[in-house]
Amino acid sequence: MTEIDPDRTLVLAMPLRHLEAGAAVCGAEGSVVLPAGGPGDIDDTPRGSRVLVIATEAGDAEVPAATWSAVFAGRVTHAPGDPWPAGLPATWVEEHDAPEPASPPPTLPEDEDEEEDEEEEDDDLPGPQSFLRITALVPIPRDRWIFANELVPKQRRGGRSFVPHVPRLIRVID
Repeated sequence: MTEIDPDRTLVLAMPLRHLEAGAAVCGAEGSVVLPAGGPGDIDDTPRGSRVLVIATEAGDAEVPAATWSAVFAGRVTHAPGDPWPAGLPATWVEEHDAPEPASPPPTLPEDEDEEEDEEEEDDDLPGPQSFLRITALVPIPRDRWIFANELVPKQRRGGRSFVPHVPRLIRVID
């Protein structure tokens, strides 16, 4: 198992309503499953690592900062077409239709050129829905919020805010 690096943290973004519902699940059950959009850096994150969450869709309460904290408990296995994993916030489940059973991948005609596309891949784009289990999900006191400029340099965040589309394991800037 990978050793926890206290200077690295998993950062993700989540609508505030799902964080609030998730905190209630976490308080009652001891953990909560959160959707991640795609795998991002989940598989590179050691269990027990700190998780920082940027609340989105928060109206006037939205700020370019990590305002929630949790502890990473692991990736939740999920294949396309599987039912949603247990432990998700009810708000998220209510907003997402049950998954359709996975269909077989399309086959190419035999005369089709099999060369791979050389398009540049964007590691920050969501892929198949991934999930992670966290514990100790709580809001961070306002005087301890970690702002975007403390999470990533301006050149990497593309301006004032930083909202990752998939979980990113980063080294927090001092």
